[in-house]
Amino acid sequence: MLDSESAAFIQTGVSISLAACGPDRLPSMSRGLGCKVLDGGRQVSIFLRRSQSLELIENILNSSRVANVFSLPSSNRTLQLKGSDARIVPFAAEDLCIIERHVADFVLEVVPLGMSEAVVRAILACPPDDLVAVTYSPAAAFSQTPGPKAGEPLAAP
Repeated sequence: MLDSESAAFIQTGVSISLAACGPDRLPSMSRGLGCKVLDGGRQVSIFLRRSQSLELIENILNSSRVANVFSLPSSNRTLQLKGSDARIVPFAAEDLCIIERHVADFVLEVVPLGMSEAVVRAILACPPDDLVAVTYSPAAAFSQTPGPKAGEPLAAP
């Protein structure tokens, strides 16, 4: 379960990556387009572009295991979550506002670092009918911020 500070952090303008391994233990990964924390931090949903995530979706369907990284570009603050009960769920149209807010927050985060707003918006663009959600319960959380504490488990709330 996530504490409220970590839950707030992963729902800001962070870069989101979701990964899983196939039966051959080779990883697949996709860029998350937004995050929704559910049930008081007991579950996390990551929104993906289905057409760019087919291998990842297949690996999740086969293993239910995911690793999820959230990194704030301006500070390199990074949090990694792992889960073993991931499932693919249909995208709910009412969550489109979460993706729109995430894209806007991410643009505000990276444009001062030299990224073009148009490029960022193009990378994160997705028609609603191509969206899917992956929902899982965080079973482990780690600080992955570069430095001496990288890889250390976060204290349980």
